[in-house]
Amino acid sequence: MLKVALKSAEESGKILLKYFRKDIKVHYKGTINPVTIADRESERKIIQIIKKNFPEHNIICEETCPNIEKIQKSNCKYWWVIDPLDGTVNYIHGLPQFCVSIGVLKGNEPKNAEPVLGVIYNSVSKELFYAEKNKGAFLNGKRINVSKIGSFSKALFVTGFPYYVHKKPENVIRNLAKFLVKIEGIRRLGSAALDMAYVGSGIFDGFWEEGLNPWDVTAGTVIVREAGGKVTDYSGGNNFIFGRTLVATNRKIHSKV
Repeated sequence: MLKVALKSAEESGKILLKYFRKDIKVHYKGTINPVTIADRESERKIIQIIKKNFPEHNIICEETCPNIEKIQKSNCKYWWVIDPLDGTVNYIHGLPQFCVSIGVLKGNEPKNAEPVLGVIYNSVSKELFYAEKNKGAFLNGKRINVSKIGSFSKALFVTGFPYYVHKKPENVIRNLAKFLVKIEGIRRLGSAALDMAYVGSGIFDGFWEEGLNPWDVTAGTVIVREAGGKVTDYSGGNNFIFGRTLVATNRKIHSKV
Protein backbone atom coordinates (compact mmCIF):
# COMPACT_ATOMS: atom_id res chain seq x y z
CA MET A 1 0.00 0.00 0.00
CA LEU A 2 2.86 2.40 0.68
CA LYS A 3 3.97 2.39 -2.96
CA VAL A 4 0.45 3.26 -4.08
CA ALA A 5 0.17 6.00 -1.47
CA LEU A 6 3.51 7.50 -2.52
CA LYS A 7 2.57 7.41 -6.20
CA SER A 8 -0.81 8.98 -5.43
CA ALA A 9 0.82 11.78 -3.46
CA GLU A 10 3.37 12.53 -6.15
CA GLU A 11 0.77 12.57 -8.94
CA SER A 12 -1.46 14.77 -6.83
CA GLY A 13 1.47 17.08 -6.18
CA LYS A 14 1.93 17.60 -9.92
CA ILE A 15 -1.68 18.74 -10.20
CA LEU A 16 -1.32 21.14 -7.29
CA LEU A 17 1.78 22.67 -8.86
CA LYS A 18 0.00 23.04 -12.20
CA TYR A 19 -2.59 25.40 -10.70
CA PHE A 20 -0.43 27.04 -8.02
CA ARG A 21 -0.25 30.83 -8.31
CA LYS A 22 -2.57 30.71 -11.30
CA ASP A 23 -5.81 32.65 -11.71
CA ILE A 24 -8.29 29.96 -10.66
CA LYS A 25 -11.86 30.25 -9.45
CA VAL A 26 -12.46 29.75 -5.74
CA HIS A 27 -15.71 28.38 -4.33
CA TYR A 28 -16.69 28.45 -0.68
CA LYS A 29 -18.25 25.58 1.29
CA GLY A 30 -18.52 27.93 4.28
CA THR A 31 -17.49 31.44 5.30
CA ILE A 32 -13.76 30.59 5.30
CA ASN A 33 -13.73 27.08 3.85
CA PRO A 34 -12.63 27.42 0.22
CA VAL A 35 -12.30 24.77 -2.48
CA THR A 36 -10.69 25.01 -5.92
CA ILE A 37 -10.31 23.02 -9.11
CA ALA A 38 -6.94 21.90 -7.73
CA ASP A 39 -8.61 20.27 -4.71
CA ARG A 40 -11.09 18.39 -6.86
CA GLU A 41 -8.73 17.34 -9.62
CA SER A 42 -6.15 16.20 -7.08
CA GLU A 43 -8.76 14.12 -5.25
CA ARG A 44 -9.99 12.48 -8.46
CA LYS A 45 -6.45 11.45 -9.37
CA ILE A 46 -5.75 9.95 -5.94
CA ILE A 47 -9.01 7.98 -5.92
CA GLN A 48 -8.34 6.75 -9.46
CA ILE A 49 -4.93 5.36 -8.49
CA ILE A 50 -6.19 3.76 -5.28
CA LYS A 51 -9.20 2.12 -6.94
CA LYS A 52 -7.05 0.78 -9.77
CA ASN A 53 -4.84 -1.02 -7.26
CA PHE A 54 -7.30 -1.74 -4.45
CA PRO A 55 -10.83 -1.67 -5.86
CA GLU A 56 -12.32 -3.20 -2.71
CA HIS A 57 -10.82 -0.64 -0.31
CA ASN A 58 -12.93 2.11 1.27
CA ILE A 59 -12.22 5.81 0.78
CA ILE A 60 -12.94 8.77 3.04
CA CYS A 61 -12.11 12.12 1.48
CA GLU A 62 -12.83 15.78 1.91
CA GLU A 63 -14.42 16.92 -1.32
CA THR A 64 -16.49 14.19 -2.95
CA CYS A 65 -17.01 11.33 -0.50
CA PRO A 66 -19.87 10.60 1.90
CA ASN A 67 -20.43 12.55 5.07
CA ILE A 68 -18.22 11.01 7.75
CA GLU A 69 -21.15 10.83 10.16
CA LYS A 70 -22.93 8.44 7.77
CA ILE A 71 -20.03 6.05 7.24
CA GLN A 72 -20.93 2.49 8.25
CA LYS A 73 -19.03 -0.74 8.77
CA SER A 74 -17.43 -2.45 5.81
CA ASN A 75 -16.37 -6.00 5.01
CA CYS A 76 -13.07 -4.55 3.83
CA LYS A 77 -10.88 -3.45 6.73
CA TYR A 78 -8.87 -0.77 4.90
CA TRP A 79 -9.97 2.87 4.79
CA TRP A 80 -8.00 5.41 2.77
CA VAL A 81 -8.38 8.87 4.31
CA ILE A 82 -7.52 11.65 1.86
CA ASP A 83 -7.02 15.38 1.93
CA PRO A 84 -6.12 16.31 -1.66
CA LEU A 85 -5.05 19.82 -0.64
CA ASP A 86 -4.45 20.63 3.01
CA GLY A 87 -3.83 24.34 3.32
CA THR A 88 -6.21 25.59 0.63
CA VAL A 89 -6.26 29.15 1.99
CA ASN A 90 -2.46 29.28 1.73
CA TYR A 91 -2.67 27.79 -1.75
CA ILE A 92 -5.09 30.36 -3.18
CA HIS A 93 -2.98 33.19 -1.74
CA GLY A 94 0.20 31.84 -3.31
CA LEU A 95 1.80 30.79 -0.03
CA PRO A 96 3.79 27.55 -0.55
CA GLN A 97 2.70 25.95 2.71
CA PHE A 98 0.28 23.25 1.64
CA CYS A 99 0.31 19.52 0.97
CA VAL A 100 -1.52 16.38 0.00
CA SER A 101 -2.24 14.04 2.89
CA ILE A 102 -3.02 10.34 2.46
CA GLY A 103 -3.59 8.03 5.42
CA VAL A 104 -4.89 4.50 5.89
CA LEU A 105 -7.00 3.19 8.76
CA LYS A 106 -7.29 -0.55 9.43
CA GLY A 107 -10.50 -1.94 10.89
CA ASN A 108 -14.03 -2.87 9.85
CA GLU A 109 -15.45 0.34 11.33
CA PRO A 110 -13.44 3.54 10.74
CA LYS A 111 -14.19 5.12 14.11
CA ASN A 112 -12.60 2.13 15.82
CA ALA A 113 -9.89 1.57 13.22
CA GLU A 114 -6.16 2.06 13.72
CA PRO A 115 -3.98 4.44 11.67
CA VAL A 116 -1.38 2.26 9.94
CA LEU A 117 0.02 4.32 7.07
CA GLY A 118 0.62 7.98 6.32
CA VAL A 119 2.04 10.04 3.45
CA ILE A 120 2.30 13.84 3.44
CA TYR A 121 3.78 15.66 0.45
CA ASN A 122 4.58 19.32 -0.10
CA SER A 123 5.16 19.46 -3.84
CA VAL A 124 6.76 22.93 -3.71
CA SER A 125 9.48 22.07 -1.20
CA LYS A 126 9.59 18.44 -2.41
CA GLU A 127 9.27 17.24 1.19
CA LEU A 128 7.84 13.73 1.10
CA PHE A 129 7.04 12.39 4.58
CA TYR A 130 5.85 8.82 5.03
CA ALA A 131 5.47 6.13 7.64
CA GLU A 132 4.01 2.67 8.18
CA LYS A 133 3.13 1.14 11.52
CA ASN A 134 6.18 -0.47 13.15
CA LYS A 135 8.45 0.52 10.24
CA GLY A 136 9.60 4.01 11.21
CA ALA A 137 9.02 7.47 9.73
CA PHE A 138 10.93 8.99 6.85
CA LEU A 139 11.49 12.24 4.96
CA ASN A 140 12.70 11.74 1.39
CA GLY A 141 14.08 8.34 2.31
CA LYS A 142 15.90 9.41 5.49
CA ARG A 143 14.74 8.32 8.94
CA ILE A 144 13.22 11.08 11.05
CA ASN A 145 12.64 11.41 14.78
CA VAL A 146 10.84 13.80 17.07
CA SER A 147 12.79 16.39 19.01
CA LYS A 148 14.53 15.72 22.32
CA ILE A 149 13.28 18.87 24.05
CA GLY A 150 12.19 17.96 27.56
CA SER A 151 11.65 21.41 28.99
CA PHE A 152 8.21 22.89 28.34
CA SER A 153 9.63 26.41 28.59
CA LYS A 154 11.98 25.66 25.67
CA ALA A 155 9.32 24.08 23.45
CA LEU A 156 8.21 25.46 20.09
CA PHE A 157 4.59 24.61 19.29
CA VAL A 158 2.50 25.01 16.16
CA THR A 159 -1.28 25.30 16.02
CA GLY A 160 -4.15 26.07 13.70
CA PHE A 161 -7.56 27.69 13.81
CA PRO A 162 -10.80 25.79 13.09
CA TYR A 163 -13.08 26.98 10.30
CA TYR A 164 -15.62 28.13 12.91
CA VAL A 165 -13.10 30.40 14.67
CA HIS A 166 -14.90 33.56 13.52
CA LYS A 167 -18.04 32.41 15.28
CA LYS A 168 -16.42 30.82 18.34
CA PRO A 169 -12.98 32.36 18.96
CA GLU A 170 -13.08 31.86 22.74
CA ASN A 171 -11.49 28.40 22.90
CA VAL A 172 -8.73 29.36 20.48
CA ILE A 173 -7.88 32.51 22.42
CA ARG A 174 -7.99 30.65 25.73
CA ASN A 175 -5.58 27.97 24.52
CA LEU A 176 -3.24 30.50 22.94
CA ALA A 177 -3.05 32.41 26.21
CA LYS A 178 -2.45 29.18 28.13
CA PHE A 179 0.51 28.20 25.96
CA LEU A 180 2.02 31.65 25.36
CA VAL A 181 3.01 32.12 29.00
CA LYS A 182 4.58 28.66 29.32
CA ILE A 183 6.52 27.87 26.15
CA GLU A 184 9.21 29.43 23.98
CA GLY A 185 7.00 30.17 21.01
CA ILE A 186 3.97 29.40 18.85
CA ARG A 187 3.68 29.32 15.08
CA ARG A 188 0.57 29.11 12.89
CA LEU A 189 1.32 27.86 9.36
CA GLY A 190 -2.09 26.89 8.00
CA SER A 191 -1.75 23.16 7.26
CA ALA A 192 -2.48 20.69 10.06
CA ALA A 193 -0.99 17.77 8.13
CA LEU A 194 2.32 19.57 7.57
CA ASP A 195 2.29 20.77 11.17
CA MET A 196 2.18 17.15 12.31
CA ALA A 197 4.85 16.13 9.81
CA TYR A 198 7.10 18.83 11.24
CA VAL A 199 6.50 17.48 14.75
CA GLY A 200 7.56 14.09 13.45
CA SER A 201 10.74 15.50 11.95
CA GLY A 202 11.70 17.40 15.11
CA ILE A 203 11.12 20.94 13.82
CA PHE A 204 8.25 21.52 16.22
CA ASP A 205 8.03 20.01 19.68
CA GLY A 206 4.25 19.94 19.72
CA PHE A 207 1.00 20.71 17.92
CA TRP A 208 -2.58 21.21 19.05
CA GLU A 209 -5.80 22.08 17.26
CA GLU A 210 -9.55 21.62 17.50
CA GLY A 211 -12.20 21.26 14.81
CA LEU A 212 -10.13 18.77 12.82
CA ASN A 213 -11.38 16.06 10.47
CA PRO A 214 -10.00 12.55 9.82
CA TRP A 215 -8.36 13.62 6.56
CA ASP A 216 -6.44 16.34 8.43
CA VAL A 217 -4.79 14.02 10.94
CA THR A 218 -4.73 10.33 9.93
CA ALA A 219 -1.49 10.45 7.94
CA GLY A 220 0.20 12.77 10.43
CA THR A 221 -0.70 10.51 13.33
CA VAL A 222 1.24 7.59 11.85
CA ILE A 223 4.23 9.81 11.06
CA VAL A 224 4.39 11.32 14.56
CA ARG A 225 4.01 7.95 16.28
CA GLU A 226 6.58 6.21 14.11
CA ALA A 227 8.99 9.09 14.73
CA GLY A 228 8.70 8.45 18.47
CA GLY A 229 6.03 10.99 19.36
CA LYS A 230 2.66 10.77 21.06
CA VAL A 231 -0.82 11.68 19.78
CA THR A 232 -3.97 12.05 21.90
CA ASP A 233 -7.16 14.05 22.08
CA TYR A 234 -7.42 17.00 24.48
CA SER A 235 -8.41 14.65 27.31
CA GLY A 236 -5.39 12.41 26.81
CA GLY A 237 -7.47 9.68 25.16
CA ASN A 238 -7.50 8.08 21.74
CA ASN A 239 -10.59 9.73 20.27
CA PHE A 240 -8.74 12.13 18.00
CA ILE A 241 -9.22 10.83 14.44
CA PHE A 242 -12.97 11.50 14.57
CA GLY A 243 -13.08 13.34 17.90
CA ARG A 244 -12.20 16.81 16.57
CA THR A 245 -9.40 17.66 19.06
CA LEU A 246 -5.77 16.60 18.86
CA VAL A 247 -2.44 17.07 20.60
CA ALA A 248 0.79 15.71 19.10
CA THR A 249 4.16 16.06 20.81
CA ASN A 250 7.63 14.61 21.08
CA ARG A 251 6.26 12.53 23.98
CA LYS A 252 8.65 14.02 26.56
CA ILE A 253 6.48 17.09 27.13
CA HIS A 254 3.08 15.54 26.44
CA SER A 255 1.98 15.32 30.07
CA LYS A 256 2.60 19.05 30.48
CA VAL A 257 0.25 20.11 27.68
